[in-house]
Amino acid sequence: MCGIPAFCRFDSNDPQSDAIPAESETILRRMTRALSHRGPDGQGTWHGDGVGLGYARLAVVDLTAGARPFVSEDGRSVLVLNGEIYNHDLLRDELVRQGRRFRTRTDTEVLLQLYEAMGERCLERLRGMFAFAIWDRSKRRLMLARDRLGIKPLYYRCHEDGFVFGSELKSILEYPGVSRVVDERAIEEFFTFGYVPAPRTVLHGISKLEAGQALFVTTHGVEATRYWDLDFSPEGRPGGDALAQELREAINKAVAGQLGSDVPVGTLLSGGVDSTAVLGFMTERLVEGVPSFTASFPGTRDEDQAFADLAARRYESEWKDVPIPEPTPELLDTMAWHFDEPFADPSAVPTFLVCAEARRRVTVCLSGDGGDESFGGYRRYRDNESRKAVRGLVPEREAAALLSTAGRWAPDSKWIPKPLRLRSLLRGASEGPLACYASEMSICDAASKSRLFGASLKERLAGYEAMSVLEECFGRSARWDSTAQLQYADFKTYLADGILTKVDRASMAHGLEVRVPLLDHPLVEFMAHLPSSTKVAWGRGKRLLRQSLRGIVPEQILNRRKRGFTPPLGRWLEGSAGALFESRVLGGGPFVSSLLDMDEVHRLWTEHRAGGRGRSQLLWAILVLETWGRCFQ
Repeated sequence: MCGIPAFCRFDSNDPQSDAIPAESETILRRMTRALSHRGPDGQGTWHGDGVGLGYARLAVVDLTAGARPFVSEDGRSVLVLNGEIYNHDLLRDELVRQGRRFRTRTDTEVLLQLYEAMGERCLERLRGMFAFAIWDRSKRRLMLARDRLGIKPLYYRCHEDGFVFGSELKSILEYPGVSRVVDERAIEEFFTFGYVPAPRTVLHGISKLEAGQALFVTTHGVEATRYWDLDFSPEGRPGGDALAQELREAINKAVAGQLGSDVPVGTLLSGGVDSTAVLGFMTERLVEGVPSFTASFPGTRDEDQAFADLAARRYESEWKDVPIPEPTPELLDTMAWHFDEPFADPSAVPTFLVCAEARRRVTVCLSGDGGDESFGGYRRYRDNESRKAVRGLVPEREAAALLSTAGRWAPDSKWIPKPLRLRSLLRGASEGPLACYASEMSICDAASKSRLFGASLKERLAGYEAMSVLEECFGRSARWDSTAQLQYADFKTYLADGILTKVDRASMAHGLEVRVPLLDHPLVEFMAHLPSSTKVAWGRGKRLLRQSLRGIVPEQILNRRKRGFTPPLGRWLEGSAGALFESRVLGGGPFVSSLLDMDEVHRLWTEHRAGGRGRSQLLWAILVLETWGRCFQ
């Protein structure tokens, strides 16, 4: 794992010269130092042809290899890589049979030689998490690529005479002339999703490369191409025990393939089905007790802690419970700097702290992230299947009107048993999957944003709505059933820009590499091609996964109800976070006051303090935004 910054200056007076002006060398080193937390084991630079490449290395495989951009033996190509190519041993063997020689055991050299053998088609052979750039001196072309699921980040900016990129936004800000003007559309998206989805960033002129995309930069311009995408078209497969066994073997292979390391390896353990399965398969491969780490919340009824303890005892793991305190101002400031963009998921706090604790013991951790998206774990998938069944009971042309009317008259009181609360079910069935998904994934609805946004912000938005991000996802997935559409949208937005961003920034802030075997792309493709009913049916999610894990995961964990990773946000807002909100935001927060209607902010806070419910997430987002503004503006 590493940090990779670079720039191209196509107006260089001598494009073939390896010389670089002293000023440019200073800039490149400054950009590289900004990423030193991602690569604490050494830094290096390469320059030539008007191009500067930087490299901050976290040594995981072949620890003695140099912390510099990797140059091919003939000097034709130069590579910087952030991430891991898990099948590099297999690829190396193939390349050796073709007559190629290797100087190191690193996946970096394998990738560079694979590119020289196959060109950009090398992407088809890679199995891993990565963001990389290759400067091809013969073609005078810079190629950038990001892994299929978006596990590793890559930011970039085009400017008048060239191009600049980096693993994190803060590195690009070290380049001269980069504007820090906020993109108003990003604020609209932030208050919708709690993060800014790719390709946009919070700053004008800087973009994120999307998952599964490659970018080619030449003197003629910049061209993006999508080299991979998810396909949920169902394929006929035999079901039953044979299918469950096939899935079990696929998970085992994915975990085994991501254990390669010359440094200690552990796991992040939530006590859920996914992370417990990862620990179980790790235990089959590693002879000693696997170190595991769990975030817990003192003073709460913490189910995750109890189930993680059960899993750790089952697999004789060397388990560490990490109690999470209320966040301090210093912690929120530190996190704002590491996350680069405003990020409103409060679970980032325990993730950040548990990664810090894990790094004291190990350099690499595996996690269970991605399982809910692939295996059908979220409640929204089950709810959608129920709505789909209800909608099928009435004529399609009349469904919206009939179900909407029925929903207005249906019982929904809290004293009624949950299965008989039909109002939300009928209304959801009348609205359709896109509207229901947008409502569930939004931290602030359109009416609330209209009251919250200041007049100037609304004028600059000129009617732009973040809903367009989801409309594009649902448009690309229109040929599949509605549950598959929800999964596709989750992969493209919530997973890539929410969960994976959280884990990448929280872990790399401490020089910890987190691998996600349940996002091994052959495993993801295998699950995507299965019918939705294989994954979700009869009010039950992860149907096939649970069947496949019998005998691996304890029954108590297999049968536990789905529960999100939820910190006690309400309690935080009554304590240290609330005091910080009053001082930073209500005390005349200079950043949010330039964007929001402060009378509405005061009203929301007063309502919350009086016992109002349902606004904790929005208030936290406002605090996060102000903290980010103080750090970056």
